[in-house]
Amino acid sequence: MSLSVVIPTFDTASMTLRCCRAVLASSIACEVIVADDGSRDGTAELIAKELPRVRVVRLDENRGFATAANRGVAETQGSIVMLLNSDATVEADALRAIVAAFDDDSRLGVAGARLLNEDGTPQWSGGRTPTLLWMIGVVSGLGPLARFFRRRRSGGGEIDWVSGAAMAFRREVWNAAGPLSERYRFYCQDIDFCLDARDAGWKVRVIESARVTHALGKTIGPGRRRRLRDDLLTFGRARYGHRWAFFARLVLGGQSNS
Repeated sequence: MSLSVVIPTFDTASMTLRCCRAVLASSIACEVIVADDGSRDGTAELIAKELPRVRVVRLDENRGFATAANRGVAETQGSIVMLLNSDATVEADALRAIVAAFDDDSRLGVAGARLLNEDGTPQWSGGRTPTLLWMIGVVSGLGPLARFFRRRRSGGGEIDWVSGAAMAFRREVWNAAGPLSERYRFYCQDIDFCLDARDAGWKVRVIESARVTHALGKTIGPGRRRRLRDDLLTFGRARYGHRWAFFARLVLGGQSNS
């Protein structure tokens, strides 16, 4: 079973280089594609110079994560494709664990890594279909309660979605549930994709032995919470309808896109 890793990036040259090196040093061979979303910091040139094994697909202008990811996936050859954030670092055996999980379960369609913060503590790796109460907790940042929720909801069993920071899928799942929706600015593409995969009959799981350190939010910059809120409202409007969106805006604030 062949693996392709797609790393979307925008103006994160040093992080992208570190991410690629970790992938190339992993215990399984794979195709590596960097989808450069119109970077202005010399990302494409740096990768070409330092890591000639990595293929760079360059967009002429910045069009957002989903567009870059879709472009990168379109260039892959592997039967399994993994989307990996440029601020993520895979442990040596993480990619092998992902491929093994697909080998072991023919109905596994989407597999997420066990995400860790830079201090080694657990990070939100996946969960159940978002509800308004869940969104309130995420946007407000409920501290200890949110951390407890993460541990309970992102274990190794079947769940509804996994984080797109390190998300792998079968090619046939991408053909059925992809590409990623480009209506979102930064978040929720992964949730949409996973829910569509589940609707098509595929399993979605976090693979506990596939450990990936993720520098959460470093590729997005300031205003992360506002952007998260806006994308969650867009997701909720599409899934739950206009009445839900009206009430949710009153609770969360912000605007939802049609």
